[in-house]
Amino acid sequence: MNKAETITIYKKFQKDFEIDESTIMDAENLHLELIEKSPFRYESFYLIAAVCIYAISPMIPKRITFEDIERISHIKKEEIEKCYNLMLEIE
Repeated sequence: MNKAETITIYKKFQKDFEIDESTIMDAENLHLELIEKSPFRYESFYLIAAVCIYAISPMIPKRITFEDIERISHIKKEEIEKCYNLMLEIE
């Protein structure tokens, strides 16, 4: 995954969910932290991005659900939730 693809997926989430720039950068930074951790190293880039967007959603006015992310990313909400719970266990 190159930098341009990274920016593209987060820009799409930013636009679709109306997330401000600083909050989207928090999601990108979390993404970088997660891929350094062993359980996430081989996960799909898009799945980790979806988890990071869900993780930062309490910081924005409109709460984002697993269903909202599934609709935009086409990643099953069960996969997003499973990966999110793994992230919580590790943190």
